[in-house]
Amino acid sequence: MDGIVLASSIKQFYRIAAGHIYFQALAAAVELDLFTILRAEGAMTLAELARRLDLAEQPCRILVQTLTANGVLKKRGDRYANTIMARIAFSSQNPRNVKATILWQKYIVYKPMARFLESLKEQRNVGLEEISGTGETLYERLEAHPALEKIFQDSMQEISVQANDLLARYVDFGKTRLLVDLGGGNGTNLLAVARRHPHLQGRVFDLPSICGKAAENFARQGMSDRLSAVPGNVFTDSFPEGADAFMFCHFLCIWSKSEDISFLKKAYDKLSPGGRVIVFDIMEQDSGDGPLAAAMGSPYFIGLATGRGMIYMKKEYEELCRQAGFSTIERVELPREHTAIIATK
Repeated sequence: MDGIVLASSIKQFYRIAAGHIYFQALAAAVELDLFTILRAEGAMTLAELARRLDLAEQPCRILVQTLTANGVLKKRGDRYANTIMARIAFSSQNPRNVKATILWQKYIVYKPMARFLESLKEQRNVGLEEISGTGETLYERLEAHPALEKIFQDSMQEISVQANDLLARYVDFGKTRLLVDLGGGNGTNLLAVARRHPHLQGRVFDLPSICGKAAENFARQGMSDRLSAVPGNVFTDSFPEGADAFMFCHFLCIWSKSEDISFLKKAYDKLSPGGRVIVFDIMEQDSGDGPLAAAMGSPYFIGLATGRGMIYMKKEYEELCRQAGFSTIERVELPREHTAIIATK
């Protein structure tokens, strides 16, 4: 038994200590479109893969050796093939792939996170210094880097698509007439809810440059008669009038608790009795020991994004809602480590 535990601990050590190497191998394979090729053309020998990827055999062998040892590829005889995970997550043929998220991690997150220790000691996003430009947050700096901004927006779209169907399926919007998505980006979350609830009208409230993209998205989906975008700044502007529900999707985790309370109070003040706020996000367990998704998100927020946010516990969001004035609070547990906290005025 001790031997089994030791072997498992050794594997865990390698996955953590050499995680940066394994990630770069995965990112290289994604950019080479290795997984798409294997899904389309079937298992291949090393020589066939090398020719198809335009690599010499030894570099190709190093790549597939790393991917196979980590369970991303499988080897049967002398042929390499996708695992189920690779077919789903990294192949372009799957519309729910996460290739854009891998590129976001590689080109935006990876280098700044080398300064994580400095961020912890100084309690600010020191890693942002690795991205040139002005502004105190990643989102401001990306405006000076169109290529990086596109990678970022593509990854946020991808993350939203992965999660927003959960919001639309598991949260009851039956009595909601006007839903406002605060910091709603290009409208992906709102579109998912509106498709399932045809009676509902919706507004995205975000910066002017983002609202233009949301409006284009609504028009492209034929939803401009029900959905629109209202430009504004969540910090300085009043929230839109007339809503009976406000929604924060993957948003409050970006900011400090004091900022989150101010957002929740602004929403509370605009709601009539019976109006609701919906906080939808990956959240830390109240026990403080997971999930892994929280362990990925919190270092990113302190080390790069803003230096002020983290993945908060479910009970922390509930307490923030109470402090903002909400009297009735419901917790809805969702798949994929997501939770919805629904607070009613």
